[in-house]
Amino acid sequence: MMVRRPATRSSSITPPPLLLLLLLFAHTCGQSLESSRQWWDLARTELAAALNVRDNWNVAKNVILFLGDGMGITASTAARIYKGQKKGMHGEEGYLEWERFPNCALIKTYNVDRQVPDSAATATAFLCGVKVNYETIGVDPLVSFGDCEASKNPQSHLTSILQWAQEANKSTGLVTSTRITHATPAASYSHVANRRWECDSQPGEEGHGCPDIAQQLVTHSPGKNIKVVLGGGRQALGATLGIPDESSCQRTDNRDLTREWLDAKLAAGHRARYITSANELRSINHDHVDYLMGLFADGHIPYVSDQAASSSNSPSLAEMATAAVKQLSKDDNGFFLMVEGGRIDHAYHNNQPQKALEETLAFDSAVASVLKDIDLDETLVIVTADHSHVLTINGYPKRGNDILGLADVSDVDGLPFTTLMFTNGPGFNITTTDGGHNVTRGDPSEYPLSNPEHKSQTAVPMKAFKETHGGEDVALYAA
Repeated sequence: MMVRRPATRSSSITPPPLLLLLLLFAHTCGQSLESSRQWWDLARTELAAALNVRDNWNVAKNVILFLGDGMGITASTAARIYKGQKKGMHGEEGYLEWERFPNCALIKTYNVDRQVPDSAATATAFLCGVKVNYETIGVDPLVSFGDCEASKNPQSHLTSILQWAQEANKSTGLVTSTRITHATPAASYSHVANRRWECDSQPGEEGHGCPDIAQQLVTHSPGKNIKVVLGGGRQALGATLGIPDESSCQRTDNRDLTREWLDAKLAAGHRARYITSANELRSINHDHVDYLMGLFADGHIPYVSDQAASSSNSPSLAEMATAAVKQLSKDDNGFFLMVEGGRIDHAYHNNQPQKALEETLAFDSAVASVLKDIDLDETLVIVTADHSHVLTINGYPKRGNDILGLADVSDVDGLPFTTLMFTNGPGFNITTTDGGHNVTRGDPSEYPLSNPEHKSQTAVPMKAFKETHGGEDVALYAA
């Protein structure tokens, strides 16, 4: 990924102006902000805060990278409004946690061979610093998709910031709401020609002889040296606890890699814990643990909107992130931690904006929780996305209109349309007549728009491939 037009140099947040901003925001966010005086006061305070930011030229002891998978600028805007509306406000005037950071940039997301990227290649770009081919992980552009033989060449293996941190004698950690072997976390520790080679049954004949991602996490460097691993994905490691997850790969080599991981750590004299529930995570005494692996689902961790209904015992992203910080902060040399809100992306692929917005607010809460536990004088915090989605905020809805609601009525078919829509995906709802020559879209007012399962309408129908990513730049925020 290539960074464009940074707003300032690396800086630390200066508390007084930001506190003033927050106080002003708290005073005005419940009002209409219609008077000229209020707007001028807000502008002066914003300018004072910007002018009071001071550059911090020290080398960061710690680096925390927050990655909102699929959290493009449109998705962030929608989440900002949704956050405010859940608090009874209009919503547009609010802020997500990272929107108060003093530095901002735009990032190009294309892959070497694609205008619109996937998460494997983008993760390789922002973690390893090299743009690569679509759906490849941790290998240079000389390795094409599915080329097992080429991927085994050590000369084509890329090193990640996680490995660089370990080489600098820092502790490292990964936190994700997806499988720990999924594309984004995998790019920090694995080298594969196909992102789907998460366990031994996936590569097939094409990838025969290439180690799967789960194996690389447990037995290869730098994966085996990661101090904190928290997320989903038990099944790919051969440690399923329940009904097999049909969307996850199933090991066929009878290996339980979680047991191998734990045995190896204990044999080396380390204090290690492997846990599978939120209750276990909450009871951890970090002073008595050196290595921590927590896998809280056979596949991905359930959506926030689904966890109550599914009786999930999965911790929140905020709980996992703060636990990781507590564990890693014991290292006097510092640490690198990546925290991924990975299910934002999955909900948008399904054209389900309510689920995606709830996942984004869970990501926002994780950022807020971690900021309370760290010292920004010695910690670099980055919040960004790997790509966007084909989501749009459209129409001319009134100020404070429900972001999940109706925007206006079409002057062509006379039917209402929603504020949030997609250019493609499975949310299409059409009726054809006259042998398919005339097409009529469904009436969105007949559907429960705020229901997590509702799929927003799309312009182009897609089934097997769901909704696609978007190719525009994404934003990066840093403090």
